Amino acid sequence: MNKPSGDEILQLIEDCKKGQRRAMHWLFKTYYGSLFTVCMRYAHCYEDAQDMVNEGFVKIFAGLKSYQPSGSFEAWMKTIMVNAALDYLRKYRANMETVNYDDMPDDVLQNHDENEALAKISTDELMQLIQQLPQMSRTVFNLYVFEDMPHAEIAKRLNIKEGTSHWHLNFARNKLKEMIRGVHDEKVRR
Repeated sequence: MNKPSGDEILQLIEDCKKGQRRAMHWLFKTYYGSLFTVCMRYAHCYEDAQDMVNEGFVKIFAGLKSYQPSGSFEAWMKTIMVNAALDYLRKYRANMETVNYDDMPDDVLQNHDENEALAKISTDELMQLIQQLPQMSRTVFNLYVFEDMPHAEIAKRLNIKEGTSHWHLNFARNKLKEMIRGVHDEKVRR
C-alpha cells in the first residue's frame, strides 16, 4: 500500500478520531507490515509479534485523540509499538532471563571487534540470527541498536541495572558475531 502524504495523514487521523472504520482499517493495513517488523525484533516467535502489534494498534488508536502532528506520524506509531512490545515482554517476564553484571570490567564491555563476515550476510539472515538471541539480550540489543536508546533508559524501561544492560548488549554482539561467522563459514564451504 502507498503511504499517505502529510495532508492525507492529517485527514486520516481525523477520520480515525471520528471512529470511521474504513479509515482505521486503511491505517492498519498501510502500516501493519513496517510495525510488525518492529515487533518481530522483540518477539520470540511470529505469534508473539502478532500479539504485540495488535496491542500496539489498540494503543495507537486510543492515542490518536492526543496526537499532535509536530513530527513524523510513522515515528510516533513506531514509538508506541516499541512500548507495546516492551509492555508485552514485561507481562510475560517469567520467560526472560536476567543477569546482574554490574562489576564487569570496562574493557570487556567496550571491546567490540568489527566482523568482516557481516558484509556477506543479507538483512533477512541477520534478522533471523537476532531472533535466535536470548530474549533479554535481544531486547537490550534492539533498544540500543535500532531505537538508539542509551543504557540508562534501557535499564529503567526493563527494570534492570545499567551494568546488566551493558552485559546483555555485549553478549548479544558477541553471540551475533559467532553466529555470523558460522553462516559465513557455511557459505564458504558450499
